Amino acid sequence: MTPKRAWFAATAIMAVSGSVLANSTASFLDASGNTINIASGEFADILVSPGEHFSAADMAAVNTTLQQHGIQTQGRISIMLVETGAGLSILTMFDGVEIPEQPGPTSLVTMTAFVPTTATWQYNIDAGGTFNDFPIGGETMLNGSFIWDSGVNSEAMAVSSLAEGDSGSLFLSAFDLGDMDTNGTIQMLTMNGGAWTLPNEHILDFEPSTNPGEPDNQYLQFQITNIPAPSGLLLLALAGHGRRRRRRD
Repeated sequence: MTPKRAWFAATAIMAVSGSVLANSTASFLDASGNTINIASGEFADILVSPGEHFSAADMAAVNTTLQQHGIQTQGRISIMLVETGAGLSILTMFDGVEIPEQPGPTSLVTMTAFVPTTATWQYNIDAGGTFNDFPIGGETMLNGSFIWDSGVNSEAMAVSSLAEGDSGSLFLSAFDLGDMDTNGTIQMLTMNGGAWTLPNEHILDFEPSTNPGEPDNQYLQFQITNIPAPSGLLLLALAGHGRRRRRRD
């Protein structure tokens, strides 16, 4: 290999590595008007099965990794942007069991999401609850009632197949939080330097309802702001084209 061709190949490989490591990003606006920007991580081995079921094994894989990165998941609702087998996904994890306890107080949180019609979704209500989807105009409304035993089991929901520019909303209502708290319960995780992190400003409360008798809630608007183009793959293709051309010459 000539020095020029070696340099070209090395540049292509570096570009591929850069594109793999580059993060997609999303911007969230909470009920108080604060903007929270998060970067994606990768769980390529989850949500690979067809259909809408978010398996217990997939939930365990996510929660175990978060705990290894120092993120407390038990007694928390974790929201993150993730590259999965179903494409770019917004995951909402309801509790994350570290040491199972018996018995556990019942928790009930509902989530209503408005998502693009091109999106797909996966959910887990193995511990209890309901889930429905309805087309409404140019969006799809997802409505889940998630019921679980705090400290014993957990549930989850994913909005997947997201593309750059996609937008929507998540509305969470805390009907019964069991051992959980309305303050600091919702955490917006972001990937930073190869590790999941939780900046202080990414910790949200359930806001008191303005209507008497209604549960505390949190409203989040989201938009996918960037999905890196796989420029490195193009460079590799060009490198291969150059080799084939030299052979013909």
